Amino acid sequence: MGERRSLVDLVGDDGGWPLVEASPDGVIVVDHDGQVVFSNPAAGSLFAAPDQELVGRPVDDLLPDEHRSRHRAHRTRYRADPQVRLMGAGLELEARRLDGEDFFAEIALSPIELGGQRFTMASVRDISERVLVEDHFHRVVATMDASDDAMLIFDAETLRFSHVNEGAVRLLGYAADDLLTMTPVHLNPYTSEADYRELVGHLLDNPAESLRRQTQMLRSDGMEVPVEKTYRAAGVARDGTRWVVSLARDITDRLAAEAEIRESQDALVEARSHLALVEDRDRIARDLHDTVIQRLFAAGLGLQSLVATTDDRVKAKLEQTIDDLDETIRELRAAIFSLRVKDKVVIGLRNRLVDVVAEAGGAMRADPRISFEGPIDSLPPAIADHLVPTLREALTNIAKHAHADDVRVSLVVGDEVCLEVVDDGVGTTGDVAGGQGLANMAQRAEELGGTATIAPDPDGGTRLTWVVPHGGN
Repeated sequence: MGERRSLVDLVGDDGGWPLVEASPDGVIVVDHDGQVVFSNPAAGSLFAAPDQELVGRPVDDLLPDEHRSRHRAHRTRYRADPQVRLMGAGLELEARRLDGEDFFAEIALSPIELGGQRFTMASVRDISERVLVEDHFHRVVATMDASDDAMLIFDAETLRFSHVNEGAVRLLGYAADDLLTMTPVHLNPYTSEADYRELVGHLLDNPAESLRRQTQMLRSDGMEVPVEKTYRAAGVARDGTRWVVSLARDITDRLAAEAEIRESQDALVEARSHLALVEDRDRIARDLHDTVIQRLFAAGLGLQSLVATTDDRVKAKLEQTIDDLDETIRELRAAIFSLRVKDKVVIGLRNRLVDVVAEAGGAMRADPRISFEGPIDSLPPAIADHLVPTLREALTNIAKHAHADDVRVSLVVGDEVCLEVVDDGVGTTGDVAGGQGLANMAQRAEELGGTATIAPDPDGGTRLTWVVPHGGN
């Protein structure tokens, strides 16, 4: 440490040092070599150095190790151009007590000459608590700025904004400095100053209450943003000023989601109504098919059994009545089909195929039968949109040419999609086998990477086999 020197030994007791001794701030005096030549009791307490323990020490001992090199550079520059630096403009540094504890310090420097020598007097103040408070404040401000909600604090008397966060800048498109020249009235096209003063008055009278409003805010580009705003009065400042804190949240996405939910709910109600209608129509169609048509068909058979036993005049009337019954049955089948027609998007592929079979049954001697195996409704649209017209084409050919009493349709979905249509009719003719209908069916299969063949069935009649890969092209 070297020989300790007393400032009083150098300059004598001129009567001014007792005032420094009594200062609440720590005061040390350092010579040009960076050695402490004086410390008051407050400095001793501040640096945990009782009974003038600081005197004679290098001033670098009072700094953390990582700051000592930089401090030497500061000290050298200060010695070249010494000037008073007030505490308010002081340097915020870290200092170290002799017991090794670090603390934040604010230091004011002043050059002095005593006894013909130049010294530097440093006033040192522990600002650790203030730094912690400021750090907490900065974290709060940073947290507010990170929020997507706009925070706008305005004076209860002038209504002028006193603080806005970055969320307000992002939401409204104004610079923070521009917003600080405004009031809430500038940003709300539908609320007057009188409305705001009434709101502020209510909040000041009820400081524990918060108010929520859904409104519009006007951006700098003239666009309106739907927001949900919350207002609350802040505490009274030392000068008696009152503030109101307002939070504004952009609810554009929420309103869109709510509208979508409402549309979905409306669609669900409509779908339920449609389903109820479809179920009712299906019930009517089943009743017509299972009851009315069967009774008419039975009545026709009964009349046919009487034809051979009657004279020609009655026979003609019976045959006309039987023809009328057949026509009525065909009309009923057409009505049943119209009742069963549904939106293909709603009912799926299985029911679309059932409808095709029901439609074709009106032109045949008996209703075709259809069976399914595998995940029919999961087939991709590319296959479904070819499968339905293929089945319709096949059944139309049978109705026109086959004179079949039994028609069976099967659809099997596995690694491949296999549609088979078998009838017990008169068999394949050259016109049917080579007609445009088969060509269309074959072309549809080829577009999907498959095949279509038509050939006599071993049990009589005709078999159409239409096969495509499950995935299509």
